[in-house]
Amino acid sequence: MSIPQETIEYVRERTDITDLVSGYLKLEKRGRNYVGLCPFHDEKTPSFSVSPEKQICHCFGCKKGGNVFQFLMEIENISFTESVKRLGKPLGVEVSSNESRVDDDDMQFIKMHEHVSDLFHHILMHTNEGSEALNYLIERGFSSELLKKEKIGLAPKMSSFTKNAILEKGFTEEAAYSAGLLSRNETNFSYYDRFVNRIMIPIKNHQNYIVGFTARSLDGSEPKYLNTPETKVFQKRHLMFNLSDARKSIRTQDEIILMEGHLDVLKVKSLNIENIVGLMGTALSEENISLLNRLASNVTLMFDGDGAGQRATVDIGETLLKHGLNTFVIQLPGGMDPDEYIESSGEESFRYLVKNEKRHYIHFLAEKLLNESMHNDLAFSQNINTLTDLLTYVNDDAIRTRLILHISERYGMEKSQIESKLPVRTSQKRESVIQHTERLSIREKKERYFLKALMNDKSLFEYSKDRVDREVLTSDHYYGIFKGLCNYFDTQDTFEVSSFIHQLPHELLEVVINIDNLSIQSEVSRDEIDDYLDDLSGKRNSARERQVLFARLREAEAANDIDLQAQLMQQLLEINSRYKS
Repeated sequence: MSIPQETIEYVRERTDITDLVSGYLKLEKRGRNYVGLCPFHDEKTPSFSVSPEKQICHCFGCKKGGNVFQFLMEIENISFTESVKRLGKPLGVEVSSNESRVDDDDMQFIKMHEHVSDLFHHILMHTNEGSEALNYLIERGFSSELLKKEKIGLAPKMSSFTKNAILEKGFTEEAAYSAGLLSRNETNFSYYDRFVNRIMIPIKNHQNYIVGFTARSLDGSEPKYLNTPETKVFQKRHLMFNLSDARKSIRTQDEIILMEGHLDVLKVKSLNIENIVGLMGTALSEENISLLNRLASNVTLMFDGDGAGQRATVDIGETLLKHGLNTFVIQLPGGMDPDEYIESSGEESFRYLVKNEKRHYIHFLAEKLLNESMHNDLAFSQNINTLTDLLTYVNDDAIRTRLILHISERYGMEKSQIESKLPVRTSQKRESVIQHTERLSIREKKERYFLKALMNDKSLFEYSKDRVDREVLTSDHYYGIFKGLCNYFDTQDTFEVSSFIHQLPHELLEVVINIDNLSIQSEVSRDEIDDYLDDLSGKRNSARERQVLFARLREAEAANDIDLQAQLMQQLLEINSRYKS
């Protein structure tokens, strides 16, 4: 149950904002207001103003401020509920636990998003207000089934629809503002809907909860796409569009297809291409890259064919390659985006493109740089150095050889000339960029991330510990750390590295610290743990082996080849004994 609005108003009206703020910073009287140095950013000239008359505060520099609750939440980094409890206590107002808790603030934000998402979807699918947007989406090739499955909606052309819906559900304006659903007038601090007359695309976190929206303008107003601002639950550095739905397909195919537009992602997804993930901006965060690295070995970029898409391909492709991912590019012709290509060339043509037209990132870059340096010898030389630098990050010998041949042919150079540039640059790059990973194999990275997930959450450790053996953790170091965790969690509920390392041999100290320093999402699901266990134990690979052997066995039976049938049956028995289900 949320805090009653009457309680909130009682506390707000009886708490003087000048008294509250003056407990945190020095204030000086300036006319009708008070001013001081802003507590939320560094400054030399006071820009933080407090209005006793309006009972609000505001920084003209960083724009932070608000009423008594908002100030206390910001400066103490506490929840709205906690701010009401703290300010209510000296007034004799006791906020009981069953009043103040809606599970927690994160879940409160999620419940708000789930509620308004249902309303937006109903408006799109079942009202006259939504007919224009619905017709637009259907004309673009989005079926009713897809719109229902993805819960696409419409924020109506009303400035207070969301606000009223939130209040009727028992939430507060302040909480809805903190959740990113409302905006605030910085003059009088009144609240209004952030999303108006926009197609609403829900954004889910890795646990499949709706935590925000991408909102597309319906009437041509700018910006064309408006996202939820950064909140406690909507942090772009931790999010990727459609990841919760794509994860299993990504694991199976060992490939992520990365795209820009969220509607493009949904359009491609409707073609039963499941391993599609969308960017949450124009760049990838370290957390995004860490997540991609844990999910797959291969990333294919399919950005828009215009200039901005090409620039994003260059920048993001280089970043992914340098972080150890096999990076490929699918180029769309004529400056088109995926949706436009599907509409103009058809679904089968698009499927063919996805299946057969993947070029390594360095191949893509070599062609782009060659076109740009056709009449510039200085740029030509610099581009050769750029390409050979990047070749040092290609771990697959066959692909590296093919790329060297391509560059030598297209740039009119001997293969040996390209190869002669590699050795020195290889050692320089490996030392400067990958020193923190110690040239770890893909399997070692996965084992480390698996251990990190267990360290972060004892419940996941208990869930998986009986299935962990030497086939899952093949390294003596990693298996030794796991056995140490078994002893540690016998007596401890939470992991602290300073306590844990006392129980381990000295040679494991550095490894444990490196694992503990890994960047990993705070909450890993049981499904993800199951994926790790299947992947590391070899069950996924054994399933692929079985499929191939069964296909060959059918061919041998058709050819009546008894010897080959016996040989294939023996191989199947060996796989079954190696990986018992």
